[in-house]
Amino acid sequence: MKKSLTLAMALICGPSLAVEKGDWIFHARAININPNDDSSLIRVDGAGVPGTGVSVDDNFSLDLSLAYMVSDHWAVELLADLSSKHTVSANGLTDLGVPNGTDVVDTNVLPPTLFIQYQFRPAEKVRPYFGLGINHTLFFNDELSLAAKDVLGASGLKLDSSFGMGAQFGIDFELNNGWFFNVDAKYIQIDTEAKFDTAIGRASVDVDINPTVIGVGFGRTF
Repeated sequence: MKKSLTLAMALICGPSLAVEKGDWIFHARAININPNDDSSLIRVDGAGVPGTGVSVDDNFSLDLSLAYMVSDHWAVELLADLSSKHTVSANGLTDLGVPNGTDVVDTNVLPPTLFIQYQFRPAEKVRPYFGLGINHTLFFNDELSLAAKDVLGASGLKLDSSFGMGAQFGIDFELNNGWFFNVDAKYIQIDTEAKFDTAIGRASVDVDINPTVIGVGFGRTF
């Protein structure tokens, strides 16, 4: 018991291991990706169909990041969220036999983001940071659902890649030997245009995904 208390006091009261110029900072987190989604009308041969639209579900994944301290306060961080799968659901197509909320598209999303990051208290045990960056999102393994194929006669799906801004705020809580606990929140601008053929013409829809990404995990300085 005494040893446990001594170790706990050492972690709380001992000297902090500051991050400083030349250090590398690695993070690994479990994340929830929660889209703030919005869409245009679904268009058929360029004409919007009134009352239609799509929505995007949330999902869980992992992200990894590596930052380099270019000064005692500033870092450059590359974020590489591992691929997450999302489902797109359609609304307003009941006249065509597609109930509201029917899944029509599954896709994997890979959104690497480069941040310029400011460390507010690099020499302390609790180290908040803020970053702004640029995101490039790739969509792959795109698939139309059976409902989209059977009811709409859909085929030839294509999702455009996306460029947008990103922002992050997080806190590192120092543990021991260069390790720390991390909480992190990000907002990333992601949009795409989905296009596919149907039995009644070429369909397309613009989708703003713009997820809020909340993560918890661990990291290490080296």
